[in-house]
Amino acid sequence: MTIAFVISLGLVLEVSAAGAAEIENKSGNASTNRINRLLESPGITVPRAVLKDFIENRSASTRVIVNLRETETVDARNRSMQPNNRERVANRVHELLERVLGVFNPTQVETTHRFKYMAGFSAQVTLEGLEALVENPDVLSIEEDRLLYPNLAQGIPLMNATTARSSYNGAGLSVAICDTGIDYTHARLGNGGFPNSKVIGGYDTGDGDNDPMDLNGHGTACAGIAAGDLGFDGDYIGGVAHNARLYALKISHGSGGSAYNSSMIEAWEWCITHQHDDVGNPIMVINTSFGGGRSSGYCDASSVAMTRAAANAKAVGMTLFVSSGNDGYCDAIGWPACISHVISVGAVYDAPFTETVLGWCVAESSCAEKYSSGGCPSGYYSPDTPKADAVAVYSDTASFLSLLAPSNWATTTKMGGGYWTAAYGFSGTSAACPYAAGAAACLQDAAKAINGAFLTPDQVQSVLTSTGDLVTDAKVAITKPRVNLGQAVASLQGGGLMAYVEPAGVCGGKSPCYTGIQSAINAVGSGATVKISWDAYAQALTLNTAKALTIRGGWDSAFTTQTSNTTVTSLTIEKGSVVVEQLILQ
Repeated sequence: MTIAFVISLGLVLEVSAAGAAEIENKSGNASTNRINRLLESPGITVPRAVLKDFIENRSASTRVIVNLRETETVDARNRSMQPNNRERVANRVHELLERVLGVFNPTQVETTHRFKYMAGFSAQVTLEGLEALVENPDVLSIEEDRLLYPNLAQGIPLMNATTARSSYNGAGLSVAICDTGIDYTHARLGNGGFPNSKVIGGYDTGDGDNDPMDLNGHGTACAGIAAGDLGFDGDYIGGVAHNARLYALKISHGSGGSAYNSSMIEAWEWCITHQHDDVGNPIMVINTSFGGGRSSGYCDASSVAMTRAAANAKAVGMTLFVSSGNDGYCDAIGWPACISHVISVGAVYDAPFTETVLGWCVAESSCAEKYSSGGCPSGYYSPDTPKADAVAVYSDTASFLSLLAPSNWATTTKMGGGYWTAAYGFSGTSAACPYAAGAAACLQDAAKAINGAFLTPDQVQSVLTSTGDLVTDAKVAITKPRVNLGQAVASLQGGGLMAYVEPAGVCGGKSPCYTGIQSAINAVGSGATVKISWDAYAQALTLNTAKALTIRGGWDSAFTTQTSNTTVTSLTIEKGSVVVEQLILQ
């Protein structure tokens, strides 16, 4: 929930050449030869992580995810994930699982989750069961079923969402919160039983039951940010997409805050199956503020199962948002935010809520200025003063991070009723992620109203990144777009094709109108034209995103005739391309 918790799922386990006796001692009655063979098995992804429970903890069993071979490729299967083909895919997978699982001893391979749209399952396995899996020709790979953890003055004005959400507020679609559940009795989250008018469905994949009631609080807070009902109670002003519906997917176990990979996979698959349960409010956005570990690049190969699940959800039109993590990394983000099929979200401070320097827990490997601290699980903290729209020092950053969104401190719904109002409220990239997810729901509402159809996940990502306000992380020279919902919606209304610039902000009544050229360049999408009044602008312009623009200067006050030239200080093109017309560089 809070940024004080730093989770490291990496595992370092060395086995020396003379370590057979040590392995035998640590693993009890387990066969030393069997363990050594499994450590060398090419069919096990990161074998030391999979075998840790047997070697270090003397456990009789461990949890794994098993990926099976199949004749169809992932891409071919995704092309068949349209609604009329989902049942066919599910039947094929079911038949394969029935055949494969029938050959294993259930006391050695005890199934915990059967995946529905991809060939695989999770299981509690003994050492003998693990060996049987490795030797089975239908098994493609075996990976650890690891534990994930939550990645913990409203940010709505900062995202330029106040006006946009008054017209496009998520009506006609749903956001799925894959988290610790949702307190659906909260006044802003349905105020009743389950399902209700706000939380219209869901499931508990962590405990395997039909009641996704939140017993931890993290999921309730995320739900309130993304789509809590409109209301004005102190600093609470409703969720970003306050008119959207919610689905509660509880992936955690009991009242705890951790979740297995397999529970998250099952939740994403549940969303595919139930996407159109309410045809008037289909699931179009998934929020997952969970993760762990450290990845310095796209990590699709690190978990075949999770990557397939994300690809399948994206294939049916759902956009997945995942929090980047709170370790303060400067060249890496957490997992599963590093999967190429999701939108990873880092955090900016939503306001300068104190002038005091605060100590934020960061990982030892963070490049931020840091000092030793026994109060942080990582052993280190970084001093930082919150400044509005500055990247939070704890927010994981990397060159392949997708977006930034507001975080500290978020006034949102609290389990049991009321709101997070105490300093410093609900925070971390856990809060940033539902801000972005809520913005996507509003954007989809606008797309359906303006263009008559929802955007694809790739289009959602393109619009949000191309229209966002660029923010540079102070701890590392990486610049990323912070969500600007107003500009995103404007791009659907023609703002993405044409923008106007005039110092007084009038632009002859044309819209969208900007007072600065750089703001217009940042706002429009690829292929757009920026028309500028004939004035002289003491501005140094930069294009650093991969889009093609046309900049036309010299327009009169009514923007009907090019009467002269526009003068600017400079134009630097770091990425993309620009065609200029009647633009003079001093």
